[in-house]
Amino acid sequence: MMEIVFYLSGIITFVVIFLISIFAPTKGQTRIWLWSLLKICFFTVLFYSWFTDNIVLKWILIEASTLFGALLISSSGTERSFHVGWKFLLINSYALGLAFLGIVILLFASTPLQNLDFSSLKLGLEGQSGLLIETGILLTIYGYSGKLGLVPNHFWVGDTYAESPSQISSLIASFVPVSVVLAIRPLIKLENELNLHLINASNGLLFIGILTILYSTLMLVSRDDIRRISAKVALFHTGMLTLFLWLDISDDVFYYLLATTVLVKLLVFLSMGILRMDAGKRNISQILNGTMLSHKALYVYLLALLIAFVFPLSPVFVLDLKIIEIAIMKKQFYLFIFPILGSVFFFVSLNKVLPMVRLENRDFNSEVYGTLQLRFYFFWFSLLFTISVGAYGMYYLMAKYI
Repeated sequence: MMEIVFYLSGIITFVVIFLISIFAPTKGQTRIWLWSLLKICFFTVLFYSWFTDNIVLKWILIEASTLFGALLISSSGTERSFHVGWKFLLINSYALGLAFLGIVILLFASTPLQNLDFSSLKLGLEGQSGLLIETGILLTIYGYSGKLGLVPNHFWVGDTYAESPSQISSLIASFVPVSVVLAIRPLIKLENELNLHLINASNGLLFIGILTILYSTLMLVSRDDIRRISAKVALFHTGMLTLFLWLDISDDVFYYLLATTVLVKLLVFLSMGILRMDAGKRNISQILNGTMLSHKALYVYLLALLIAFVFPLSPVFVLDLKIIEIAIMKKQFYLFIFPILGSVFFFVSLNKVLPMVRLENRDFNSEVYGTLQLRFYFFWFSLLFTISVGAYGMYYLMAKYI
């Protein structure tokens, strides 16, 4: 059931982003219908990748999203956005090239397959082990981690989310990570069956995920740009996705966490776009130099940060509960570091944004009042849907597992 909720959350998220891009676009955006067509292509290839079990087709669909994503990033039409689009294309293509090499090695090591479905590959590798298979799994997972934006292939993340329109950032942040995680998870399960050594791709993925969490937290301290702050929120969540993969959680919990991840990314970037458009500036220091700000715009951003980290229905909060449960049951108390890191990140981000509360309240910026008002309505719709999904998921999981 939670798998259906995940698919529904993806569709609703895309519809909200798509409608915003048409009826409440970023100021100065041109050729809206052309970019809207590219958004449909981007979403379609990734959404279809959620359903296919064909490992080669899944790779092709994720790689196709790289091309569409690079074009969407450059939709701002600025020289900076073109450079960022090329960076996104090159780094992601390099990473996915490694993933494809790993897939080829796995297919070579396997006995002859009837088809390219993962289930057939698993049967083809059954009873086998060795350096060749371990290398294939390692290359595939590491390659996909570059598409996730994990350290050391994280350099495209900050620029992509900071230099592209908020709806493009929301689209990429919502759909790329969960699509890649769905591609990695079967490989993690396969490796756990074939390679139980301490040094393996699963533990390596967790290690670079921890590095990504630490990097995003340290970089947040020096960030003054609300776009960059939102990018670090997304990067932190991406690092936490590696823990989703490393922990042995049920399919229901896994799909629930993915559904809430998609929705939380939507809220963070939608609210960030509202605040940036209302303030007319990106840097918090510049915003504080002004005298007035719409508190409605500020509070929706604060609310999005709250939901992203400490709200009882957020993916980080639910994962923290799962971590605490596993740490106590298996006596792996070092896992408590993850809830602490989430709290530290939330504290730092909150202290970055809270000083803007001192500014005098006014209504939305009159120059973009209609756009902001429409985005404001979309935010509240998305918030109510997120809370509904979270409440249903918590009720469903407690009824099933408690």
